Amino acid sequence: MSATPVADVTPTPGAGRAGQAERAGQAGRRVRRLRAFLSIPQAMVGSVLLVLLLALTIIGPFVAPYSPNAISDTPVLGPSGKHWLGTDTLGRDIFSRVLNGGGSVILLPLLAVGLAMVIAVVVGLLSGYLGGLVDAVVTRVVDVVLAIPSYLIVLVVVTAFGAGSTIVVLTVAVVYAPYIIRVLRAATLAVSPLDFVLAARARGEGIRWVVFREILPNIGPTLLVEIALRTTYAIMFIASLSFLGLGVQPPSSNWGVMVAENRLMLLVHPAGVIAPALLIGVLAISINLIADALTEFFGDRLHNQLMV
Repeated sequence: MSATPVADVTPTPGAGRAGQAERAGQAGRRVRRLRAFLSIPQAMVGSVLLVLLLALTIIGPFVAPYSPNAISDTPVLGPSGKHWLGTDTLGRDIFSRVLNGGGSVILLPLLAVGLAMVIAVVVGLLSGYLGGLVDAVVTRVVDVVLAIPSYLIVLVVVTAFGAGSTIVVLTVAVVYAPYIIRVLRAATLAVSPLDFVLAARARGEGIRWVVFREILPNIGPTLLVEIALRTTYAIMFIASLSFLGLGVQPPSSNWGVMVAENRLMLLVHPAGVIAPALLIGVLAISINLIADALTEFFGDRLHNQLMV
């Protein structure tokens, strides 16, 4: 009986080198795209400001001279060597509270926008791809929600369930999801008639594959810009809710709460209001600059997806 020949499965050196070269080429293209993006002035300025604020938020709690809620001295003291920004109406060190207060200002909007994105990606893409009755129902529901003032929705929800971080995140996600659904639906309508989508449908691919493997990656620029814009709006919206007492609650050192607590001594000791308000503004501006840079970077591709 003749022996069955055994196939040679020894890796070919050339194939390994080709794979490494391909990966190196992909990494090089990513680096070139990143450099091209950062060459846009808005991108560079926004990224530097955002990195500085993130560093402040991460390192701040470890270098703060006092506990954010500890009464460290006499109330309403001016700036000094002991208290760089003075003390608030309860005698807490304002500088320490500023260093500790950025976490929730950044985290809560990201959670709210992230949840809104999950809802909007599923609903918006399916609405634009399926069309017909599904699209009609989604469009009407979105129109109704957008017709209701955002603050009114928050007031109703807070009155029913109480104030707090969790309620604010969920409510803001519901408020912003319709805006994102409308944008992603338009982008999906622009991409759906293209050849690669028609080819996937001709191969017999299911709805899940076509929507999430073919359409979603190709509306990535629209999605990135929308994330940046909605994060900017969410930062200001949630900070204003905290100022009104509908969001993060005292004694948190959240910057919006600090502005509300110290507003009565604005003319006497403005540092307690100006410092947190300035940081909220810089944070929103930095992300908005990045959103503008993304819009410029993607250019006509983004314009064509939104003009439907």
